[in-house]
Amino acid sequence: MPPEIVEPPHQSHRSSSLPRWLEWTTAISALVISVCSIAIALYNANIESKLLKANSYPYLAAGVSDALPDGREQLIIEFLNNGVGAAAERSLKIKVGGQYVTDVRGFVRAAMGPDFSDKASGLLLDLHDNEPTRFIAAKDRVTVFRIDKTPQNASYWKQLDDGMNARTVVIEFCYCSVFEECWAVNGEHRERVKACVRDPKLEFIPKPRPAASPLPSS
Repeated sequence: MPPEIVEPPHQSHRSSSLPRWLEWTTAISALVISVCSIAIALYNANIESKLLKANSYPYLAAGVSDALPDGREQLIIEFLNNGVGAAAERSLKIKVGGQYVTDVRGFVRAAMGPDFSDKASGLLLDLHDNEPTRFIAAKDRVTVFRIDKTPQNASYWKQLDDGMNARTVVIEFCYCSVFEECWAVNGEHRERVKACVRDPKLEFIPKPRPAASPLPSS
């Protein structure tokens, strides 16, 4: 019977040749580096978001004038976006002499005062944008309404111009950026607001729309 071969006892192998404290140090360092990488990525994303918003801010201004640079006489109320992003105008109200007016005819009546007449209103024809809200691209302008001076309406146009200069015209409006950051403007005062709120009774619409006809009863 052959002799039994006795195997020598197996010695336990250590899982690593590194000291235990060094293993823990390496693991903790890797964890700290991972957390720092995530924090830096979030910080950079926040900075990029702010830069994107900064490059999308509109700056909407309303203008009232009675002449063009080329010398033509024209009464005009318009919006000019001096910002770098598009502006969504959500509300527009106009005061003449401290009183709100809601259309061009009311504007002419308030500005001319006792000089107003149906004949004057008929000759002071206007061109207008009758939309309740407007989208204005960066560096662009949009006309709310304008009244050109013509040989036929010259005297009435002069009375209207004088009336506008004698009575304060104040434009109140509210607009938002594409990120729904909004600003309310009252004359020269401008402030951030959470949202634009329209007042249907006071909103300025150059030409009032006719009321919808009721549906016929069946």
